[in-house]
Amino acid sequence: MTVMLVSAVDPYPVDAGKKVVLAGFVDYFRERYGPGGVHYLLVGGRPPERFPVTLHHVPGPGRLTAVGNVALRATTGRSSIQEALLRSRAVGHGIDRIREQVRPSRQVYDTVRMAQYADESASKQVCYLDDLFSERYTAMLAAARRFPDVDIRPLGNFAAHVPSPLRPIADNRHGRNALLRTERRLVRRSEDRVATTFGTSLLISEAEAVELAARTGVSRDRVRSLPPLVRLAPGGANAERREPEAGRPVFVFLGLLSLPHNDDGLTWLLSEIWPLVLRALPGARLRVIGREASEALRALAGRYGDSVSVEGFVEDLNGALADASAMLNLLRFGSGIKLKVIEALARGIPVVSTTVGAEGIVSGADAGILVADEPAAICAQMCELTSPGHNARIARASAAHFDAVYSRPAVFAAYDRAFG
Repeated sequence: MTVMLVSAVDPYPVDAGKKVVLAGFVDYFRERYGPGGVHYLLVGGRPPERFPVTLHHVPGPGRLTAVGNVALRATTGRSSIQEALLRSRAVGHGIDRIREQVRPSRQVYDTVRMAQYADESASKQVCYLDDLFSERYTAMLAAARRFPDVDIRPLGNFAAHVPSPLRPIADNRHGRNALLRTERRLVRRSEDRVATTFGTSLLISEAEAVELAARTGVSRDRVRSLPPLVRLAPGGANAERREPEAGRPVFVFLGLLSLPHNDDGLTWLLSEIWPLVLRALPGARLRVIGREASEALRALAGRYGDSVSVEGFVEDLNGALADASAMLNLLRFGSGIKLKVIEALARGIPVVSTTVGAEGIVSGADAGILVADEPAAICAQMCELTSPGHNARIARASAAHFDAVYSRPAVFAAYDRAFG
């Protein structure tokens, strides 16, 4: 058996959600077929010097080709913008050449961007759709209406594939919203085409898998959800946890703070929720762990003295989380599974989350994830977790949730079913 994964993303270093999933695929196939049986075809970017399996590189489209494709294909409705930006005859020939050379038993294409290069055997192949981007864009438009002062940044990590002359369109509010509406319509059509063409389509969210199957009429055995394989620091899974101190409870907010949804969520926490918590729990402490905090965030945190610490990157995440009463995942917009929630589950840490933050993950007290969306309700959840008995019950549920769904054996079993 040989497998070929086709992607425009280098999964290493594993520092973003998309990379976590792709690195998990490489890890899984490497264990199942051996490193010589796994071929990773990287489109665009720079080929890394070291890679755990056989790497093939195909240069991406040039800037003029990408801009021309947007004009000729996206504006005429022939393909989504993200497909147009990664489309070229040279890329297609390069993929065909490597596919003919490798002759893989199984092909896995990363999202609709790469699915456009599938050959006539697509009905026997797999497309990893990630999220339903059409739904992601709907959520972005809703967030833009609800939070007009927030920089939504629709390009995200895909900005690296967008020629610089086109980027200002997404930075302008009116241009951004028009872009999102257009891309939502075009990419939905591509998602539906993948679901009806490929033998298997994979999504992270079970709810989105159900939706895609329903809107295309494709059977659920062809549209599946699967959990990400999260790489934890040594000792991360079921790491020894110190009992939180009832007199000085510690809460942790974790994430890259330059991301709009994290910046907004932490600002909301500090502005509207933390004052309520300090009135109820005068000794409470908030640890903010993550790089690239803005000056505005630092100034806001500074109002609370030593009850809030902005610590930047922390090398020993196990130690940082060991005595936390809860991980806070208080996001008001965003999409997809938040990997920090899985990090907390792995360590038996209770999670307090908004509905948006818990998207795609089973939540509730029995799953170790307490959900609330209003400041007073969130404060109440945090206060209840300072009770040692209640905290211990939620912590046990958190660890059991990880073992059942996100542990390496559980994920590999899910991948065995998904990839056949």
